[in-house]
Amino acid sequence: MKKMILIAALILTGMSITMMAGAQTDADKVKAEVRESLQQWNAAAKSGDVNRCMAMFDTTPDILMVGSDSGEIFKGPIEMREWLTALMEHANFSWEMNRVDFDYFENTAWVFIDGKMVVSFDNGKSRKNPYRFTGILIKKEGAWKWRLFNGSIPKGE
Repeated sequence: MKKMILIAALILTGMSITMMAGAQTDADKVKAEVRESLQQWNAAAKSGDVNRCMAMFDTTPDILMVGSDSGEIFKGPIEMREWLTALMEHANFSWEMNRVDFDYFENTAWVFIDGKMVVSFDNGKSRKNPYRFTGILIKKEGAWKWRLFNGSIPKGE
């Protein structure tokens, strides 16, 4: 009887370890996907390609982008495209992502990025400012898409 209990305990322990390892593998996979999505967003904005930037967002009319300046609130793909087109007419943007925090549940991830925004103007000049952004992404058709992007310049910076 003791031998059967020991065997059952070993089997249950092995199953628990296997399940935890599988969960860790899934978590690592999601984290890698979200990090890759952030890098793709950075590259799209740096290239100044509005179509590429828009492809990083969900296509629902409820997507929202909030910029760091007063009045920069854009809802839906049409408003966002108009603003991004005007914004990227004479400058491109990228971020030094010094701190990246995120978590997820099922097909929703939320991110917090702290670092610097690099603005590269078409006259060859550039500017670097402290910048933070937060956002919500959803996984849709195998890719992580922005539903909310909120950028800000930390107070006192």
